[in-house]
Amino acid sequence: MKDGARCHTLADADRLYAAVADRVIALAESAVAARGRFHLALAGGNTPRRLYERLAARDDTDWNRWEIWFGDERCVAPEHQDSNYRMARETLLAHVPIPASQVHPMIADPAIAPERAAADYADALSAHLPQQAGWPILDAVLLGLGPDGHTASLFPGTPILDVLDTPVAAVHVPRLSAWRISLTLPVLAHARHLLFVVEGAGKSDVLARLARGPAAGEPPLPVERVSGPRAEWYLDAAARGSA
Repeated sequence: MKDGARCHTLADADRLYAAVADRVIALAESAVAARGRFHLALAGGNTPRRLYERLAARDDTDWNRWEIWFGDERCVAPEHQDSNYRMARETLLAHVPIPASQVHPMIADPAIAPERAAADYADALSAHLPQQAGWPILDAVLLGLGPDGHTASLFPGTPILDVLDTPVAAVHVPRLSAWRISLTLPVLAHARHLLFVVEGAGKSDVLARLARGPAAGEPPLPVERVSGPRAEWYLDAAARGSA
Protein backbone atom coordinates (compact mmCIF):
# COMPACT_ATOMS: atom_id res chain seq x y z
CA MET A 1 0.00 0.00 0.00
CA LYS A 2 1.68 3.15 -1.23
CA ASP A 3 1.39 6.62 0.22
CA GLY A 4 -0.37 9.08 -2.03
CA ALA A 5 -3.57 11.06 -2.43
CA ARG A 6 -5.57 8.13 -1.07
CA CYS A 7 -3.19 6.71 1.56
CA HIS A 8 -1.78 8.77 4.39
CA THR A 9 0.67 7.43 6.95
CA LEU A 10 1.03 9.52 10.12
CA ALA A 11 3.89 9.22 12.57
CA ASP A 12 1.77 8.27 15.57
CA ALA A 13 -1.80 7.89 16.78
CA ASP A 14 -2.13 11.52 17.88
CA ARG A 15 -1.27 12.78 14.40
CA LEU A 16 -3.46 10.09 12.87
CA TYR A 17 -6.60 11.19 14.69
CA ALA A 18 -5.83 14.86 14.17
CA ALA A 19 -5.58 14.29 10.42
CA VAL A 20 -8.80 12.30 10.24
CA ALA A 21 -10.66 14.87 12.36
CA ASP A 22 -9.50 17.61 10.00
CA ARG A 23 -10.67 15.57 7.01
CA VAL A 24 -14.10 14.89 8.51
CA ILE A 25 -14.61 18.58 9.31
CA ALA A 26 -13.58 19.50 5.76
CA LEU A 27 -16.02 16.97 4.30
CA ALA A 28 -18.77 18.33 6.54
CA GLU A 29 -18.14 21.87 5.34
CA SER A 30 -18.22 20.76 1.71
CA ALA A 31 -21.40 18.70 2.11
CA VAL A 32 -23.25 21.45 3.96
CA ALA A 33 -22.26 24.01 1.32
CA ALA A 34 -23.41 21.73 -1.50
CA ARG A 35 -26.48 20.04 -0.04
CA GLY A 36 -27.29 21.63 3.32
CA ARG A 37 -26.61 18.45 5.33
CA PHE A 38 -23.68 16.20 6.24
CA HIS A 39 -24.64 12.53 6.44
CA LEU A 40 -21.88 10.67 8.31
CA ALA A 41 -21.82 6.99 9.27
CA LEU A 42 -19.72 6.29 12.36
CA ALA A 43 -17.51 3.28 12.95
CA GLY A 44 -17.64 1.19 16.10
CA GLY A 45 -15.07 -0.72 18.10
CA ASN A 46 -12.21 0.81 20.07
CA THR A 47 -10.18 2.55 17.35
CA PRO A 48 -12.52 5.55 16.80
CA ARG A 49 -12.74 6.62 20.45
CA ARG A 50 -9.88 9.10 20.25
CA LEU A 51 -11.13 10.40 16.91
CA TYR A 52 -14.57 11.10 18.37
CA GLU A 53 -13.02 12.83 21.36
CA ARG A 54 -11.09 15.07 18.98
CA LEU A 55 -14.19 15.85 16.97
CA ALA A 56 -16.10 16.67 20.15
CA ALA A 57 -13.57 19.42 20.89
CA ARG A 58 -14.10 21.14 17.53
CA ASP A 59 -16.12 24.30 17.29
CA ASP A 60 -15.45 25.02 13.61
CA THR A 61 -18.43 23.18 12.13
CA ASP A 62 -22.19 23.65 12.08
CA TRP A 63 -23.22 20.67 14.18
CA ASN A 64 -26.90 21.43 13.51
CA ARG A 65 -26.37 20.31 9.92
CA TRP A 66 -24.90 16.90 10.78
CA GLU A 67 -26.91 13.68 10.48
CA ILE A 68 -25.32 10.75 12.30
CA TRP A 69 -25.68 7.18 11.10
CA PHE A 70 -23.81 3.99 11.99
CA GLY A 71 -21.86 1.59 9.82
CA ASP A 72 -22.67 -1.41 11.98
CA GLU A 73 -23.95 -2.37 15.39
CA ARG A 74 -24.03 -5.24 17.81
CA CYS A 75 -27.53 -6.47 18.61
CA VAL A 76 -27.50 -5.17 22.18
CA ALA A 77 -29.37 -2.45 24.06
CA PRO A 78 -28.18 1.14 23.43
CA GLU A 79 -26.90 1.38 27.00
CA HIS A 80 -24.96 -1.91 26.79
CA GLN A 81 -21.19 -1.64 27.19
CA ASP A 82 -20.67 -3.26 23.76
CA SER A 83 -22.98 -0.86 21.94
CA ASN A 84 -21.33 1.22 19.22
CA TYR A 85 -24.01 3.85 19.81
CA ARG A 86 -23.11 4.06 23.49
CA MET A 87 -19.43 4.55 22.70
CA ALA A 88 -20.25 7.28 20.18
CA ARG A 89 -22.62 8.96 22.61
CA GLU A 90 -20.09 9.00 25.45
CA THR A 91 -17.18 10.24 23.33
CA LEU A 92 -18.89 12.54 20.81
CA LEU A 93 -22.66 12.88 20.70
CA ALA A 94 -23.14 13.96 24.33
CA HIS A 95 -20.66 16.80 23.81
CA VAL A 96 -21.85 18.46 20.59
CA PRO A 97 -25.16 20.15 19.73
CA ILE A 98 -26.38 17.73 17.06
CA PRO A 99 -30.19 17.58 17.47
CA ALA A 100 -31.35 14.24 18.86
CA SER A 101 -33.65 13.79 15.87
CA GLN A 102 -30.56 13.78 13.63
CA VAL A 103 -28.85 10.88 15.43
CA HIS A 104 -29.96 7.50 14.10
CA PRO A 105 -28.97 4.46 16.20
CA MET A 106 -29.24 1.11 14.47
CA ILE A 107 -30.72 -0.63 17.51
CA ALA A 108 -33.44 1.16 19.43
CA ASP A 109 -35.00 -1.96 20.96
CA PRO A 110 -32.89 -5.15 21.25
CA ALA A 111 -36.10 -7.18 21.49
CA ILE A 112 -36.74 -6.52 17.80
CA ALA A 113 -35.46 -9.32 15.55
CA PRO A 114 -32.16 -8.41 13.82
CA GLU A 115 -33.68 -8.81 10.36
CA ARG A 116 -36.52 -6.42 11.25
CA ALA A 117 -34.13 -3.88 12.75
CA ALA A 118 -31.99 -4.02 9.61
CA ALA A 119 -35.01 -3.49 7.37
CA ASP A 120 -36.15 -0.54 9.49
CA TYR A 121 -32.70 1.05 9.25
CA ALA A 122 -32.65 0.56 5.49
CA ASP A 123 -36.01 2.35 5.32
CA ALA A 124 -34.68 5.22 7.46
CA LEU A 125 -31.64 5.67 5.23
CA SER A 126 -33.81 5.71 2.13
CA ALA A 127 -36.22 8.21 3.68
CA HIS A 128 -33.58 10.71 4.83
CA LEU A 129 -30.73 10.54 2.30
CA PRO A 130 -30.38 11.64 -1.31
CA GLN A 131 -30.71 8.74 -3.76
CA GLN A 132 -28.68 7.59 -6.73
CA ALA A 133 -29.78 4.62 -8.83
CA GLY A 134 -32.07 3.62 -5.97
CA TRP A 135 -29.34 3.69 -3.32
CA PRO A 136 -29.12 6.13 -0.38
CA ILE A 137 -25.96 8.23 -0.62
CA LEU A 138 -23.94 8.83 2.54
CA ASP A 139 -21.49 11.72 2.43
CA ALA A 140 -18.84 9.86 4.43
CA VAL A 141 -18.43 6.51 6.17
CA LEU A 142 -15.79 5.91 8.83
CA LEU A 143 -14.45 2.36 8.72
CA GLY A 144 -11.96 0.28 10.64
CA LEU A 145 -10.06 -2.85 9.71
CA GLY A 146 -9.99 -6.14 11.55
CA PRO A 147 -7.00 -8.50 11.53
CA ASP A 148 -9.09 -10.93 9.46
CA GLY A 149 -9.83 -8.29 6.83
CA HIS A 150 -13.34 -7.45 7.97
CA THR A 151 -14.70 -3.94 8.02
CA ALA A 152 -18.00 -2.77 9.53
CA SER A 153 -19.60 -6.18 10.21
CA LEU A 154 -18.65 -7.64 6.84
CA PHE A 155 -16.78 -10.72 8.06
CA PRO A 156 -15.07 -13.29 5.83
CA GLY A 157 -17.29 -16.19 4.88
CA THR A 158 -20.56 -14.65 6.08
CA PRO A 159 -23.66 -14.39 3.87
CA ILE A 160 -23.94 -10.62 4.20
CA LEU A 161 -21.16 -10.41 1.59
CA ASP A 162 -23.69 -11.69 -0.95
CA VAL A 163 -26.43 -9.20 -0.05
CA LEU A 164 -26.79 -6.88 -3.04
CA ASP A 165 -30.41 -5.73 -2.83
CA THR A 166 -30.59 -3.67 0.38
CA PRO A 167 -28.39 -1.06 2.09
CA VAL A 168 -28.54 -2.73 5.52
CA ALA A 169 -28.64 -6.37 6.55
CA ALA A 170 -28.41 -8.56 9.63
CA VAL A 171 -25.70 -11.18 9.88
CA HIS A 172 -24.87 -13.91 12.36
CA VAL A 173 -21.11 -14.16 12.93
CA PRO A 174 -20.44 -17.76 14.02
CA ARG A 175 -17.02 -17.18 15.58
CA LEU A 176 -18.52 -14.46 17.77
CA SER A 177 -21.78 -16.35 18.37
CA ALA A 178 -23.48 -13.01 17.85
CA TRP A 179 -25.81 -11.12 15.55
CA ARG A 180 -24.73 -7.86 13.98
CA ILE A 181 -26.37 -5.31 11.72
CA SER A 182 -24.26 -3.68 9.04
CA LEU A 183 -24.26 -1.51 5.98
CA THR A 184 -23.84 -3.70 2.91
CA LEU A 185 -21.34 -3.64 0.07
CA PRO A 186 -23.55 -1.74 -2.43
CA VAL A 187 -24.38 1.17 -0.12
CA LEU A 188 -20.71 1.50 0.80
CA ALA A 189 -19.85 1.51 -2.90
CA HIS A 190 -22.26 4.43 -3.41
CA ALA A 191 -20.96 6.55 -0.50
CA ARG A 192 -19.19 9.74 -1.51
CA HIS A 193 -16.21 9.09 0.77
CA LEU A 194 -14.93 6.07 2.69
CA LEU A 195 -12.38 6.83 5.40
CA PHE A 196 -10.45 3.83 6.69
CA VAL A 197 -8.72 4.53 10.01
CA VAL A 198 -6.14 1.94 11.07
CA GLU A 199 -3.96 2.10 14.18
CA GLY A 200 -1.41 -0.19 15.81
CA ALA A 201 1.08 -2.91 14.98
CA GLY A 202 -1.64 -5.54 15.23
CA LYS A 203 -2.93 -4.39 11.83
CA SER A 204 0.40 -4.55 9.98
CA ASP A 205 -0.04 -8.15 8.78
CA VAL A 206 -3.44 -7.58 7.21
CA LEU A 207 -2.22 -4.34 5.61
CA ALA A 208 0.71 -6.26 4.12
CA ARG A 209 -1.79 -8.79 2.77
CA LEU A 210 -3.79 -5.96 1.22
CA ALA A 211 -0.64 -4.53 -0.34
CA ARG A 212 0.21 -7.79 -2.13
CA GLY A 213 -3.36 -8.77 -3.02
CA PRO A 214 -4.91 -12.25 -2.87
CA ALA A 215 -2.85 -15.23 -3.89
CA ALA A 216 -4.03 -17.50 -6.69
CA GLY A 217 -7.30 -19.13 -5.68
CA GLU A 218 -7.55 -17.02 -2.52
CA PRO A 219 -10.82 -15.10 -2.11
CA PRO A 220 -10.61 -11.35 -1.63
CA LEU A 221 -10.90 -10.08 1.93
CA PRO A 222 -14.12 -8.20 2.68
CA VAL A 223 -12.21 -4.93 2.90
CA GLU A 224 -10.87 -5.51 -0.62
CA ARG A 225 -14.45 -5.64 -1.85
CA VAL A 226 -15.19 -2.32 -0.15
CA SER A 227 -12.08 -0.30 -0.91
CA GLY A 228 -12.09 1.55 -4.23
CA PRO A 229 -11.59 4.96 -5.80
CA ARG A 230 -13.64 6.67 -3.10
CA ALA A 231 -11.61 5.14 -0.27
CA GLU A 232 -9.05 7.11 1.72
CA TRP A 233 -6.69 5.30 4.07
CA TYR A 234 -5.28 6.83 7.25
CA LEU A 235 -2.64 4.73 9.02
CA ASP A 236 -0.23 5.27 11.83
CA ALA A 237 3.37 4.18 11.36
CA ALA A 238 2.97 1.14 13.61
CA ALA A 239 0.09 -0.20 11.52
CA ARG A 240 1.85 0.57 8.28
CA GLY A 241 4.88 -1.55 9.14
CA SER A 242 6.26 -2.79 5.85
CA ALA A 243 2.93 -2.64 3.98
